[in-house]
Amino acid sequence: MTATKRTLTITLFLIIFLFSHAFNVFAESLIESKYSEILKEWENLPDTTADNYTQVISASQLNLPIGTNEVCAQYENACVLLQPKSHAGFELVIPKSGYYTFVFDYANDIQSINPPEIAIKIDGRYPFYEMRRIIFPHIFFDSVKTFAVDRYGNDTYVNLNRRSVWLTNELRDPNFSEPYPFKIYLEEGTRQIDIEGLVTPLYLGNITIKSVSQYMSYNQYRAQYSVESAGFKLTLEAEHPTSRNTTSVVTANDRSLNVTPYDSYRLLMNTLGGSTWSRSGAAVSYEINAPQDGLYQLSFFAIQNTKSNYTVYRKIKINGVVPFEEANAFPFKYIQSYKDVVFANQDKQPYQFFLNKGINTITLEATVSPYNSAIQKIDSVLKEINALSLEIKKLVGNQDNPYKEWIITDYIPDLQPRLVSMADRLQTDLDLIVDGLGSKGSAEALSYKMAIDNLRFLAETPNKVPNRMNRFSVGSGSVAQLLGTVLPLLQQTPLAIDKFTVYSPNQTAISEKSSFFDSMIEGIKRFIHSFTDDPYATIGSDPDEIEVWVNRPRQYVDLLQSMVDETFTPKTGIKIKFSIMPNESKLVLANAANIQPDVALGVSTDKPYELAIRGALYDLRRFDDFDKTIGIYSPGALLSFIINDSVYAIPETQDFWVTFYRKDILSALGIPVPHTWDEVLEILPELQRYGMNFNTALSSGSGMKGFLATAPYLFNQGASLYSEDGFSTNIGSEEAIKGIRFMAESFTIYGMPLTTSSFYNSFRYGEIPVGISNLETYVKLLSAAPEIAGQWDITLYPAIVLEDGTENRYTSGAAQTSVMFKKTKHPNESWRFMKWWMSTETQTKFQDQLILRYGPEYIWSSANLEAFANNSFSQEHKDVILEQWQWLQEPVKLPGSYMLERELSNVWNKIVFDGVNPRVAIDRSVILVNREITRKMEEFGYLENGVKIKEYNVPTIEKVKGWIENAKE
Repeated sequence: MTATKRTLTITLFLIIFLFSHAFNVFAESLIESKYSEILKEWENLPDTTADNYTQVISASQLNLPIGTNEVCAQYENACVLLQPKSHAGFELVIPKSGYYTFVFDYANDIQSINPPEIAIKIDGRYPFYEMRRIIFPHIFFDSVKTFAVDRYGNDTYVNLNRRSVWLTNELRDPNFSEPYPFKIYLEEGTRQIDIEGLVTPLYLGNITIKSVSQYMSYNQYRAQYSVESAGFKLTLEAEHPTSRNTTSVVTANDRSLNVTPYDSYRLLMNTLGGSTWSRSGAAVSYEINAPQDGLYQLSFFAIQNTKSNYTVYRKIKINGVVPFEEANAFPFKYIQSYKDVVFANQDKQPYQFFLNKGINTITLEATVSPYNSAIQKIDSVLKEINALSLEIKKLVGNQDNPYKEWIITDYIPDLQPRLVSMADRLQTDLDLIVDGLGSKGSAEALSYKMAIDNLRFLAETPNKVPNRMNRFSVGSGSVAQLLGTVLPLLQQTPLAIDKFTVYSPNQTAISEKSSFFDSMIEGIKRFIHSFTDDPYATIGSDPDEIEVWVNRPRQYVDLLQSMVDETFTPKTGIKIKFSIMPNESKLVLANAANIQPDVALGVSTDKPYELAIRGALYDLRRFDDFDKTIGIYSPGALLSFIINDSVYAIPETQDFWVTFYRKDILSALGIPVPHTWDEVLEILPELQRYGMNFNTALSSGSGMKGFLATAPYLFNQGASLYSEDGFSTNIGSEEAIKGIRFMAESFTIYGMPLTTSSFYNSFRYGEIPVGISNLETYVKLLSAAPEIAGQWDITLYPAIVLEDGTENRYTSGAAQTSVMFKKTKHPNESWRFMKWWMSTETQTKFQDQLILRYGPEYIWSSANLEAFANNSFSQEHKDVILEQWQWLQEPVKLPGSYMLERELSNVWNKIVFDGVNPRVAIDRSVILVNREITRKMEEFGYLENGVKIKEYNVPTIEKVKGWIENAKE
């Protein structure tokens, strides 16, 4: 290449790179800055706001119809209902430029379990990013005042009810991590306010705009009051809050001897919170009947042993208001056992707060506001690392040669100061992190310090950063990974409370402690009791009961038992006894020993066929209404439970396989979201040029590639796994060979990753910004990847486009099933229970109650499509998943199918790792599979000496659809 051409090439590359960088900066400018960043920009603006300024906007000014229903009738002024995707607006005249806060009177619509969300624009734009999503939490109340007792004498969880209650709250960030409500700078003049409903209807009353006021100090607060109460002491059990704003905060049993109430043998709900009360903004409220106006004190009997050496905080409100600055974030230090924690200052002088005579409300709200500065900086640095990593990858491409030298500062001249700036910003919060974690030697503090050290090390020789990406953004020990570990820790603030006491200053609030002898006696009693059987795992039932084994944790069984006792049994007269399944693999042995249950729930999808082919399960198609009942399922979900037109299980839960993609990364690289495999192959070179790739189920799997990873490649080419009569495999057909070839060439030719140890982590850190995964990844991203919230999305599984233009997107998806055993003496009653259990009403209630009892982390992915459509996922994601489930096709099982599953995996391994010709590898496997099918067909009586003596009908989706359609006639 001539010098001129080389110069032109370099110049052109620089132009493209700089244009790309400029475009990225422009794209980022379209998204508003965070609230904390905007506040800094507003610091130099003149604040001429009048003290105690207030302006009230009536709901009648919001350009929506005035409401007249029961909820609006509870409010003293005009009320409107803001629906999702609708708008309310008003003009606001600001007399003086300065800081203002917005206060909303509102009530939630209780039809949805998801709390209402709105977005607010001022003069046609969002003033900062957090105004795109304002959350109004639901208020939940215990359905009863005392805990119900199960059949074994133990307390059970109380169901929570939502109620439309009118509240007044200031606007806050969606993570509830800022220490104070939003203060918004508004310039003098007329401002146009637009409120958009996002999720769940919201009732709006008056909206008050007022000047910002700071919380007074405790000394200022205390100086306002002179009358102390006297002679009053009230202890409340924390497990009985008047209300709470989230279902995450749940009651629990604690076996500590000092906790009340306590029983040596029964499990009592006697504490509140712990690890479940860890999300900032989660609040519980208690009503106190004060005998007189005056000052009172507060003490908690609490424990924080979930996170070692970690200080957590609670915001304390009196009648909905933070009384003074010190109550905005009161610390609870790490304690290993329950201890009295007085609401007091560092000198252990109790804070006193004023209560009016009569009913008052005390609210405890989890808060991470003392760590908010560190959280914001970590989040900002992680985003900057992602952006800088992309810039570097655009320059160096997919080259990880440690011996190659780069002069990258010619192209990113500010690389060194950017690295130093990141380190300096993190350094400012190092002491805060160490103090909060209690020790410089804690794993989290060390991770934070190591991230700073890595950044400073990289800044010393910036031109070596491309060779040291493993210390910057990729893999274990990188800055991104270290900070990604610390971030969720700082966002968790667990605390458990047994009870708390409100008392007059002339009283004491010291909890009684057990003696050494009490502890010794209790230990002996527990030891003796440990030899008794666990009632939840005992086998056997009364003659008039249906025995149901459940392959799930006790929380699920408790809820299921309570729902049966409340609705199913009173309605039908059929009694159900649930037991936690001892071991799923023992179902065959239980059947042989004649101790099998009537019904089993939560059975893995591969088990029903194994049991049915051996005559252990009841044919559910013998029930006249079976074909009508299965209309709630994806037809393809039933295929692996069918033997000769008989069905031996029904789906209970269901997985999904969809394409996950990072919106921020693909947008920055100018890469479109792929919807077909052809489009995937088109974007692969661009991804790989930046050291990225596309994930598949084959990459995420273990050494043995199961049907869930291999079968879709064949199905989408129009191939079946078996011959029409089921006595041989069909993987030697042209369609199947085409599918297998593509399955292998994705790795041998197109360079997709052979293994991905954790797609979740690779996706989270931007190493693999697009790929196929399932429900497990979805839940992790929702709950454990806050730093990329809003930056990822899902779309349909990539389609194979056939020559005639047909697009196929078939995937597997079955998870767990319900079965009935053939030896049951109560088939009709058992079937009635199974229908009730999988009905839309029951499944919807069950998935809602799981969240109401145990928190939003308890996601139930029902195989009932109608019930799934009612769950708490975002509507956009539900639409994608439900559409993908239209393409669900489970691999058919028949005698010897396990050999086909194994050989498909072997064929892939031989082609990819050994370089064997696809046809040669397939031909060898066809011989092995057919031999095993023949052997198993003879074992189960379909062949005799190689001669067919009985037909085997291979099920198809069309057949199942036919059953459903015929049942409608």
